[in-house]
Amino acid sequence: MRVLIVGSDNPWRMEAAVERALRRAGHETLIVDDRRMKRLIGRRLTQRRVLRSAVRFSPDFVFLSKCLALEPDTVASIVDRKSNAMWYHDPQWHADLDRPDIAHIATIGRLARIFFVTGFESEWKRNGLTAAFLPAAGDSAIHPVTATAAFESEVAFIGSGYDEQRARLLLQVAARHKLRVWGPGWDQWQAELSWNGRSVEGKDFAAVCSSASITLGINPARAAGGVNYTSDRTWMVILAGGFYLVQHTPGVAAMLREGEHCAFYEDAASCLDQCARYLADPAARERIRAAGESFVRANHTYDQRISNLVEGREYVNPLGASL
Repeated sequence: MRVLIVGSDNPWRMEAAVERALRRAGHETLIVDDRRMKRLIGRRLTQRRVLRSAVRFSPDFVFLSKCLALEPDTVASIVDRKSNAMWYHDPQWHADLDRPDIAHIATIGRLARIFFVTGFESEWKRNGLTAAFLPAAGDSAIHPVTATAAFESEVAFIGSGYDEQRARLLLQVAARHKLRVWGPGWDQWQAELSWNGRSVEGKDFAAVCSSASITLGINPARAAGGVNYTSDRTWMVILAGGFYLVQHTPGVAAMLREGEHCAFYEDAASCLDQCARYLADPAARERIRAAGESFVRANHTYDQRISNLVEGREYVNPLGASL
């Protein structure tokens, strides 16, 4: 099958990972980075260039990301009489259609035959989209690496600092353990969180996860109420060799088993207790880490999501729990 992908060609982004999985599955692909093209030649010429690429490639299937640099008419022409799907990884913004970027995403989503979301599908259905749940995934090319002193810590967190609730929890962890934080936006808490201003991708991301005793997962406050929501970082951390201590939600608890694939915490107090418990038990950390990596690699990479995307299959949880 010939599959056209409209989205980022950054190798660390979801769209590029989907393309690699499609190729491994034997499909012929073309990825068109609309936003990069807009920066280079402007919005008007981007519409023409993308349409021309779509016509020349003549896809059997079109995979859409946010399409923020494309006009709705352009997208409508691309998907006309073509099988297609869109996959949106930030569904927690379902109530913010007054924002121009979110309104645009909703408009594009209404053009898609299926609007896959990583949570909040009922809310998106109420917004008039053909929403279906498909959990995020990780790239199967992510692997553990040898731990290095440059990335070493007792506890690590990878993510942005836009959410003050995250900062409050991390400050409590930092008061007791050697914590390092990676990602943008932590200027206000730079000293307390041992933040050096760096974001990490690729091998550096894996080095952080493989070199930390514990890698924390903290849901953003905006994701509250997402019964089945999980971030792609969940799968990426585990694939990268991290022992994952993640905030308990119904969604993550349905897809990962505590004490077998990861560990859970409920609040700040239990997070601190779990950190102390597992820092004192490296054997348990390694057992859970290894089993978690094996399980995620078999069930939660983009390779396992291709049939859902291309064939429109309903997602089936390998652990059997309803989502």
